[in-house]
Amino acid sequence: MINTAPYIRVAEELRRSIQELLGSVGILCRVFARGKDPLSFKNKIDKSNGKYSPSGKMIQDAVGVRVIVYFPEDIYIVEELLRKIYQCDEDACTIDIPDASVFSVTRHNLIFKVPIPWMREMPTPTMAAPVDATFEVQLRTILSEGWHEVEHDLRYKRPDDWMDNDSLSRNLNGVVATLETAEWSMRKIFDDLAYHHYKNGHWEAMLHSALRMRVNSRLSESLCNILDSNKILAKGLFRINRSSLFRNLAKLAPKLPLTLDNIVYLWNFVELGNDEIDELTPVFAREVFAATGNSPAIR
Repeated sequence: MINTAPYIRVAEELRRSIQELLGSVGILCRVFARGKDPLSFKNKIDKSNGKYSPSGKMIQDAVGVRVIVYFPEDIYIVEELLRKIYQCDEDACTIDIPDASVFSVTRHNLIFKVPIPWMREMPTPTMAAPVDATFEVQLRTILSEGWHEVEHDLRYKRPDDWMDNDSLSRNLNGVVATLETAEWSMRKIFDDLAYHHYKNGHWEAMLHSALRMRVNSRLSESLCNILDSNKILAKGLFRINRSSLFRNLAKLAPKLPLTLDNIVYLWNFVELGNDEIDELTPVFAREVFAATGNSPAIR
């Protein structure tokens, strides 16, 4: 019997680490992990026809993490953050490029080296479990996750049920196109909502709609007053670059409380350069922003 407990322990440690990383910058997501069980090992080995061995190609998904984000663009943000923390095995990654002429799912599966602190937990590879010291991260959106679960249990695991039913299989793939359209529509709705609040001077609601991140706080009256008197400045916040913001939040050390005020202070420091907001920014926060290597923005 294969002892799979080490894979489960490493998977849980990685889940906690990745959850903490993404939570520290406010990305809306769910993070799950699993260590492969003995039956999964047996099925994979039995189907491989000798593909895997300790001296050749080895299994790289004995430890698996899945990050499910709310919006498609956040997949690339999460990937960038993970690549800065973990060493990626580029040749082993599977990142599909969508084909406009074909109904098919796109995979965003990354392979990373298990970090040194947990490397010693990984068992020595054997013929029964030829596993190397890597782990797989699957990145999906919350809508595609549901489709993948249905497809995995009812098509991938039962291929004989679909023999000579190519048109139905294509229709199942076509559901993905519907979900992608729904994702685009949701994104457009939040963009329109942010614009509506921008036009009406509802700054806190504008920021929540534009940021689409996990931050539970009010925007201070002082910042609201500044935005009331400077619509160009407000437009700069309406057009905030989420990818750049997450990148800068990830660089902060120590981390600051994830509040709307701190987000405005940070974006003003790196991009807007407004003197009134600069005067409101706590000295400690400015020191943390400067320690990331960014120079204060100049208007």
